[in-house]
Amino acid sequence: MTVKASAGSVSVRNLVKTTRTLPIAALLFALLMAVIGSSCTAVNPTALTVNKWSLSDSDFQSQIEAFSKVYESSGGASSLRSADGNSWATSYTAAFLNDQLSLQLAQLGVAQRGLTVTDADRASAKTLLEKNFTAGSGASVFGDLPVSYQQTLINGVAAQNVLSEAVLAEAQTDEGLRKLYESTKDQYQGDLVCASHILVLAGTGSSNSTPTDAQYATALASINDIQSHLKGTTNFAALAAAKSQDTGSATAGGALPCGPAGTFVTEFDKATWAQPIGVVGAPVKTKFGYHLILVTARGKLTFEQLKESLKMAVTDNADAIVGAELARIAADAQISVNGRYGQFDPTTAKIVAPAGATPSSTTIDALPLQ
Repeated sequence: MTVKASAGSVSVRNLVKTTRTLPIAALLFALLMAVIGSSCTAVNPTALTVNKWSLSDSDFQSQIEAFSKVYESSGGASSLRSADGNSWATSYTAAFLNDQLSLQLAQLGVAQRGLTVTDADRASAKTLLEKNFTAGSGASVFGDLPVSYQQTLINGVAAQNVLSEAVLAEAQTDEGLRKLYESTKDQYQGDLVCASHILVLAGTGSSNSTPTDAQYATALASINDIQSHLKGTTNFAALAAAKSQDTGSATAGGALPCGPAGTFVTEFDKATWAQPIGVVGAPVKTKFGYHLILVTARGKLTFEQLKESLKMAVTDNADAIVGAELARIAADAQISVNGRYGQFDPTTAKIVAPAGATPSSTTIDALPLQ
């Protein structure tokens, strides 16, 4: 029931050896530390309470039953019940309530920021939910949920989308980027290299298969053709957006995150440290295919030189940044969970299975809204 990524695609995440989450980690740590001590742990007759909003036990049972039916009909786990079959798996109830908590925190965040959720936002949220709640046949099963539950999800997801857009836009302002840089600048003290590239895949680009000589030859012919259309470097970004098969960087004009030596796959990395700055080098062969590389900066870099890379860090870590904002909102909220279904952990701002619960027969890592 989740949106599936297309097979065989290559993105900047493949090219870069190490996931660059360090700029976000410091923010997450600071935000999560602020959450400690903010929750209310008393058991109450409701399933979940967030400030003045509450999910009654009867509504919870109705929603979780309805969700279970569409989840299983869509090819999810055959059973979301515990080993004895008489109750819901605790991993399921915790995951379900985490989704509900996220929806409510998003609506609190929208209200705190004075944002507006429009009918168009709700329509977009409904479309997204209909795509996510999809059966094996491809047909949407979102309409099989109770109407009141559908509306709860639509309102919550619309708020999540509006809040996410605002949070990410704020993080990419000069002020937001400066805060990110100042909180993590120790990692930017050494020599770094910033580069953009255009990739033509050899074969599928899968890391599980080695391209043939013929596939490499085809890719080389294509990359040479692209290079023939370069006008110095003035249209490099436009060609990257139109021609590069690196789906992660093409939309950014081929730009990659700045990093120290060893950031990229070996052949690519060597080229970024050897090529002149501001000049497109000869095609570079890697396990993915052929690349045209443009080095834009190298050495000890200033904040201004790193701004574009910091913007990419925000984009690449969008989920973590929005999650950190939800954790900040949770720190100021009164949250309580029925102990039968889970416990709120203030150190992570997440609902977890009850302490000492018997392991369930089903483990739910994530529900479609997460």
